[in-house]
This record gives sequence, structure tokens and C-alpha cells, in this order.
Amino acid sequence: MNFVPVEVVKNIRSVTESRMGKAITKAVFFDAIDTLFGAYPDKVGMYIRIIEEHTGMKITRDEMTLVWNKIFKETEESAQKEASNPKENNKAWTDFNKRMLEALNYKGDTTKKGQELHLEAWGNPQNFYLYDDVKPTLEFLESNNIQIGCVSNEDGYLNKYFEHFEIDKFFKFIITSEELGCEKPNAGIFEEAIKLSEVKAEQIIFVGDSIVSDYIGSKNLGMHPILIDRNNMIKDDNIVKISNLTELKGIINV
Repeated sequence: MNFVPVEVVKNIRSVTESRMGKAITKAVFFDAIDTLFGAYPDKVGMYIRIIEEHTGMKITRDEMTLVWNKIFKETEESAQKEASNPKENNKAWTDFNKRMLEALNYKGDTTKKGQELHLEAWGNPQNFYLYDDVKPTLEFLESNNIQIGCVSNEDGYLNKYFEHFEIDKFFKFIITSEELGCEKPNAGIFEEAIKLSEVKAEQIIFVGDSIVSDYIGSKNLGMHPILIDRNNMIKDDNIVKISNLTELKGIINV
């Protein structure tokens, strides 16, 4: 377990309170992948293993990193443009694995194999691990009668993750973009979360790893966004961020 220095928590709380005021926190919503769950050993490593197992190809980490960074960025930008169009949004991510195989010069049927890769990579929770700060944070929120929800740009299989890691009992609801038909940062998916919680937006904290999908998306609906930046990659004083979920204990108003 990584413990957070008291002075760091105080600084974060000071910045957060200046933006939240003294509003009582009644709910905390989380993103899923890279917020609660991490790919093992990471996304690039996971894909190297799965692609090699399913295609017989041999891929270096440098090769996979270049392909991943390029295709993921392009796909994310395309998907966000179609955040309110389920058919086109889904197509962008369906094509993601196909395009990676093409970039890696796979000689077989990239459409069929891409579908296999998608199911194996994202449909199997054993490819992921639960961050060690998740359960202590969920237990703290539950003990303070703070409602917990999840809003994720994933398929319906995400529910298996919560069951696999035995944290489903903490969540009032789990919303996936596939099931709802729209993707963050589209307002519709956040509005559904607020509706299910029966809590005012200004009494909700939203925690996620994406500036566009999570931070800006939830802020636009009146929630209080907090960016989880586990590797301290974001240098922006205008963004309230934490590097460990346990820091929420020093931030929320109960």
C-alpha cells in the first residue's frame, strides 16, 4: 500500500475546497479501466502476449508501443467525435484491433482475428488486476454512507470485472457505454448516472483518468471532477488530481 504524505493531502484538499465550497459529498462515481483496474502487466504487454498467442507472430515491445500509441490515439479521437452515435462509436473501437493487426503486417483475416483479440483482451478480467488502493477507498466511502457508482466507456462484459475482484457489492450501479448507447464525454451517460443516484450533481465527485472523457465530461454536468494520474504525467495547475485513490479520504466532505 502506498501512503500519501499529509502535506500532499492538505494541498489537494485546499485546491478542491476552493472549487467545491463546503458541499457535502453524497456520491462518488468512478471510471473503470486505469482507475479501478489496470491491464497486466500493462496494455502494451497484454496485447503483445495475446497477439502472439492468437497469431503466432513475434512482436517486440518497441514495435507494439509505436503501433499502440498511434492507433489508440486515432481511435479515441474518432470515437469521441461519435460519442452520441452508438453505431459509429462502436465501429471505431471494433476496428481498433483490426487496424493494429494491419499495422503489424498480419497476413490473415484482420477483421475476424481482430474480433477474437477484442474479446480475449477486454472480455477476460484475468488480464487485469485491481489497484491496491481500490478496496480501502471503497470501504471508506461505504462506511461514510457515500453512494458509489461506475460510469465506463466499455462493453457489458465489464460487470464480470467487479464480480471477479469481489467489489460489486460496493456499487449501486455500473453503467457501460455499450449498454446505454452513448459514450463519455457525451452528457447522456452522465445524466443517467445522476438520475440513478438520485443525488444532485454538485454533491457528486467523479474520478477518472481521462481529461476529456472523465474530467471535462463530468464537470460539464456540474459534478466535481478529480483526475486520477497514477504516474504524475499531467502538469496542469487548473486540474484537481490525485495519484492514489486513498487521497480521496482527505478531500471529500462528509
